[in-house]
Amino acid sequence: MIRKAAAMGYFYPEGLNNINNFIDSFKADIPVADKKIDAFGIISPHAGYVYSGKIAYEGYSSIGIKNNIIIIGPNHTGMGADYSVMNKGKYDFKDFSVPINSKLADAIIDGADSPFIADEQAHLREHSVEVQIPLIYNLKKDFSIVPIVVSFIRYIDVLNVSKAIYNALKKLDLIDDVLIVASSDMTHYESAESAKYKDDIAIKEILDLNSQGLYEKVRLNDITMCGFIPASIMLNVAKMAGRTKAKLIGYTNSGEVTGDYSSVVGYSSIVVY
Repeated sequence: MIRKAAAMGYFYPEGLNNINNFIDSFKADIPVADKKIDAFGIISPHAGYVYSGKIAYEGYSSIGIKNNIIIIGPNHTGMGADYSVMNKGKYDFKDFSVPINSKLADAIIDGADSPFIADEQAHLREHSVEVQIPLIYNLKKDFSIVPIVVSFIRYIDVLNVSKAIYNALKKLDLIDDVLIVASSDMTHYESAESAKYKDDIAIKEILDLNSQGLYEKVRLNDITMCGFIPASIMLNVAKMAGRTKAKLIGYTNSGEVTGDYSSVVGYSSIVVY
């Protein structure tokens, strides 16, 4: 399948030159990392670039981008399977494209007790995976992706999904050459003060690499972090792979752009390594 860009012209500019020019408009304000972090995972926002592009790019520019990238996004559209993997074809952005890593995708799907299925419907209009790709492409041209879209699932299912991904990485000897992107915005449509208070609760669990704590605190405190399940999955796989550290690269909210702090969306970039 050739998956055509659905968010281009809305969440980010159309055309590679325009995308790069937009990134260049905020790149100068991002500190250059002395040394790239050897990241296993990253939580990255998926709003329009005008709101979250800078904080997302700051996260990606702080790490070494791997050859194999798994991008896990929440299902905003309600389409497709609960555990959806696009396992063949490419993501097409008109003047550039990024291939699907079919071997890794199939290993995730075909593993013992894996809940994942090959499904294209969940990906057709889902922006949470798509918007990550041009940001990564600005930093590295040669990489492949496994796009995964998940619906709301119980924590026991989070554990099963995490095992399926880890077992596939171990089988293909990719533990040291994979980046797992958990695509997520933070609190939605609350005051900046309320959003920061709630998001700090979630961020603490992430920095502690506490997958179950994140899952439970989000639900207990009514934190509208749309990708908390992808983040929980990424944290689990990272711990299985022996990663023990996390770093908050940056946090912001949409009010910094709109000037309206009465109702914001929070954004963070957090690296796990």
